[in-house]
Amino acid sequence: MKNMSGSAALIAGEGVLPEETARQMVGAGMDVTVYSFTGGAEDRFPFLPKDRVLSLLSLPGCEGKLSLQALLADLRTRGILSVCMAGLIPKTIMYGDGTADSSLLGMLSPGTNDDHSLLGRIVAAFESFGLQVLPYAGFVGESLAAEGFLAGREPSDNEREDVSCGKRILSVTLPLSFGQSVVVARGAVVAVEAMEGTDEMIRRAGKLLSGAPGVVVKMMRPDQDIRFDLPTVGTGTLRAMSAAGLTCLAVEAGRAIILDRPGFASLAESLSIAVEGITP
Repeated sequence: MKNMSGSAALIAGEGVLPEETARQMVGAGMDVTVYSFTGGAEDRFPFLPKDRVLSLLSLPGCEGKLSLQALLADLRTRGILSVCMAGLIPKTIMYGDGTADSSLLGMLSPGTNDDHSLLGRIVAAFESFGLQVLPYAGFVGESLAAEGFLAGREPSDNEREDVSCGKRILSVTLPLSFGQSVVVARGAVVAVEAMEGTDEMIRRAGKLLSGAPGVVVKMMRPDQDIRFDLPTVGTGTLRAMSAAGLTCLAVEAGRAIILDRPGFASLAESLSIAVEGITP
């Protein structure tokens, strides 16, 4: 998305994806206001005026809680008509940690509350308020993984077999809206990602494997909304893998973002981790 104009909001979750997205939004000519889940986020966005980096917990009317109603009111006051969501959103806020108010807890359904459905209802609330929801892939599209060799070294035959096993596992878990990533070692499933996120799953797998090698496979469910939930990996993923003894990373081509490509490639080579883009 180049040469855009007007005011836009970025709902910034955890990780480095929000910073890169905001940087590209500014580069595209947009007037960006960042809403962070935590206070003190100004240092994450040094290229923005400090009064344009706001805490969701400090908005007028939020009373120290995360409030969808307070956010929508602030967006209206600022004349913001477009919203982008990027980064890992701490979904534990929806399950009783005390930081969400009734306007957010009301997003919970008696039925399905998986990540895709829950975030989808929040997006629908934005849209019903007259906001355009922008896909962050439109700003960081150059970071999308291609098919084939991506970084580090070529996978070994054993690693390729484990990647194939991981793809078969994900073909079952992804339609159930969990298990975006899986760790496989010698044909055995070591860990499946749930709410904790990829890096925490990797750390858990490392403890289980006690130094034995394994592979990480990360893919996206077929009906996932690319506007707010593309799989993302970066140098932090590689460092977590190295610490856990995992030796190969496979991500879905065209549907996964690799952050800081030069730094990622350099680190993968130095750690001798194989990275490749795969298709379903």
